[in-house]
Amino acid sequence: MGHYSEQVLDQLSFGVMAIDLDYQIIALNNMGAELLKVNKDDVMGGNVYDLFPSAPNEVRHVERTIETHEEYHVDVMPYHWGDYNLYLSIQTRILKENDEVYGAMVEFTDVTALYEKQLKLINRLEDMAVNVIPLNEGIALLPLQPIIDEVDFHYVLDKSIDRVSKMNVNDLLIDFSAISTVNQEFLEKVNKLIKAVSLIGTRVTITGIRPVVAKEWGFSRDQSFPTEIYPNLKIALDRIYEKDRV
Repeated sequence: MGHYSEQVLDQLSFGVMAIDLDYQIIALNNMGAELLKVNKDDVMGGNVYDLFPSAPNEVRHVERTIETHEEYHVDVMPYHWGDYNLYLSIQTRILKENDEVYGAMVEFTDVTALYEKQLKLINRLEDMAVNVIPLNEGIALLPLQPIIDEVDFHYVLDKSIDRVSKMNVNDLLIDFSAISTVNQEFLEKVNKLIKAVSLIGTRVTITGIRPVVAKEWGFSRDQSFPTEIYPNLKIALDRIYEKDRV
């Protein structure tokens, strides 16, 4: 590799490593050496299987590119082995000259901070989707959020049942005030949630359905839920207190 090309590679903000058909390193830029925790001069010309003998097969994408002549892209690849504790985004490329394959290269970027930030955001979204709020003894509110479609519904179902059970909720108010549109999938999820909570002995009441949601609901296949529906929380709470006094 020419001196000019090497200088260009060293200016890149992501790692680059190239190997030949014998799995020997023929190029490695500074960022690549930093991410791999190696001295570039020490590993140049070395065989990747000898230099990284403990690397698991699931991270050897550039070697697999040599073997299969296929290029691979992974948005987030766990790179957890030995002293490494990273998440990398990788893209392999076949190297050709005069239409003959002479090696492969891999571009890799450390996305650990971004991935961990996304995980925290997902956790916040999940908590928002299952925010069971105690209102009074035995009464709680679950305000539905549009983000319920953005998180794993099994998580929503499991957490809802768990929190309602631990809080000894007799009456759960599921409020639709923040929901501006619904579809069949959303309604089916809510129906499953209501049935699951009802199975542990909790009465479910729906409140706050907007007119536009009611219209969309009317065109759905499943137009009824096994529960009472009231226009707002105040009326629903009044009805619950009336029943408790009887």
